[in-house]
Amino acid sequence: MDIFLNCNMAKKCNSCQLNNLSYNEQLKFKQNKCYKFLGSFCRIDNIIGMDSPFSYRNKAQAVFKRERDKSISWGLYKSTTNTLVRTRECKLHTKHSNEIFNSLCALFKSFKIAPYDPFKGTGFVKSVVVREGFCSDEVMVIINGADPIFPAKKTFVSALLKKHPYITTVVTTVNKDRRKLFIGKTQDILFGDGYIKDTLCNKTFIISPQSFYQVNPVQTEKLYSKAIELANLDGSQTLLDSYCGVGTIGICASDKAKKVYAVESVKDAITDAKKNAKLNNIRNIEFCCADAKDYIAQLKEEGLKIDVAFVDPPRAGCSREFLQSVIDMNIKKIIYISCNIETQSRDLRILKQNGYKVKTIQPVDMFPHTNHVESIAELIRQ
Repeated sequence: MDIFLNCNMAKKCNSCQLNNLSYNEQLKFKQNKCYKFLGSFCRIDNIIGMDSPFSYRNKAQAVFKRERDKSISWGLYKSTTNTLVRTRECKLHTKHSNEIFNSLCALFKSFKIAPYDPFKGTGFVKSVVVREGFCSDEVMVIINGADPIFPAKKTFVSALLKKHPYITTVVTTVNKDRRKLFIGKTQDILFGDGYIKDTLCNKTFIISPQSFYQVNPVQTEKLYSKAIELANLDGSQTLLDSYCGVGTIGICASDKAKKVYAVESVKDAITDAKKNAKLNNIRNIEFCCADAKDYIAQLKEEGLKIDVAFVDPPRAGCSREFLQSVIDMNIKKIIYISCNIETQSRDLRILKQNGYKVKTIQPVDMFPHTNHVESIAELIRQ
C-alpha cells in the first residue's frame, strides 16, 4: 500500500517538497535523481528507504511569535525564507517534540516571557530546540535566548518538567546576534547533565547542544552499516575518518580496524569525539582538530599509510585541495558519503580523472518527503 504524508502545512512551509507523492513514488524520484547525477560512473543500487517514514527527526527546531490577542504560537520557517508558518504539529517531529512546543506556548504566556522579534530586536525567546535519544529515551530541551537573564527560570523549568516528566535535561543558550535565532555558544544548564546519550551501531554517543548528530537515527544506522560493509574491513586496515564530527563513523568502524585517524576542524566536535571514544572504551582511534587537507599532508610526511578513507563532507562537498591531498597519499579505497549528490558528482569526476574507479553507488533515503537524497560511493585506486 502506498504511504502518503497527508500534511496540510506542506505547501505553506515547503519543507516537505515531495508531499504530493506516495512514499514509493518518492523513492523512485530519488532513484532517478541519482541516475541523473551519478549514473555515468557505475550502476546505481536500489535506494534504501524507511519502513515507517514519519516522526523520524531526533532534532526539532521551533520559533515562537506573540499574536495580537497576546497568545503565543509556534511554527517553522518556510523553506529558504524568513516567513513563519504557524502550526501545532509537524509530522516529521516526534510526538514529544510537538507536545513540548505546544506546552511552551502556554508557559511563555503564563510567565510573561516574550518571543524575540528579529525586526525590533526585542523579546527573549529566539527559538527552542528539542533533541531526543531514540534508543535511550532521553530528551533535551534547549531554549535559545537573546539575553543571559532568564526570568524565573527555576520556576519555569519546574512547570515544564511537571507537564513533561520525560525531559531529562534543560539548557539555555544565549545568542546576541540579531540575525541568528538558533543555538548560541554561551550556555547554562538548568536541569540534568546538559547532554543526552544515544546508541548507534551498538556504540554510545554523547549529544550536547552544539553536537552534530544525524537527525534520522534509523536511517543513519543503515547508512553507516552499509558504508562499513563497503569498506570490507578485516582488522588489518588503517582508516582515515575525515570531516569526522563527533566521531560517529570512525568509532562505529573501529572494531574492524587496526587504527583510525580522525580529523575535524570544529574544536567542540573534537572534544565530544574524544569523550565518545572514552565512553565506548575505544583505544585505537586518534582525533585531531585541524583542516583535513593539512592533516592528510602531515600523515603523508610521517610516512603513514592509509588503507581506507571515509569522507563525509558538508553540502558544499570537498575542496580541490582536500581531494588532491587524498590523491597524493595514494589511498587504496575511499568511501564517500554525501548529502548532496550534485557536489558528490563533481568530486567523483575529479577522483576518476586521477586514477580512481567508482565501483558502487548506494543511495539512502535519510530525509523522507523532502527532495534530499544521501549517497555512498565506493572508489578504488586503479
